[in-house]
Amino acid sequence: MKKIISLIAIMLISFTGLKAQIKDAQIKTSGQCEHCKETLEKNLRFEKGVKKVSFDVKSHIVNVKYDEAKTTVRNIQLAITKLGYDADSLLADPKAYEKLNACCKKPE
Repeated sequence: MKKIISLIAIMLISFTGLKAQIKDAQIKTSGQCEHCKETLEKNLRFEKGVKKVSFDVKSHIVNVKYDEAKTTVRNIQLAITKLGYDADSLLADPKAYEKLNACCKKPE
């Protein structure tokens, strides 16, 4: 009986350690409009480890909830740059930026 209880206790401790560590990140982007909001929110949801995405057009901030065991803020920033937007200090991929609609480009 003691062996069974010990085994169950070990299993419970092991499963507790496997729980996902959900973190929040706020990333400043060059997104400008509702079209940018749609693009960022739609595409970032498909990134590995990303759980939730929201973009505030007024502040130009992407709020991301992500599983730190599956991705990093750096990976999320790189995904944003591949969509054509700046992400904090990382500049947008030039080819992706050129494909953006005029309303999505940074003001001159």
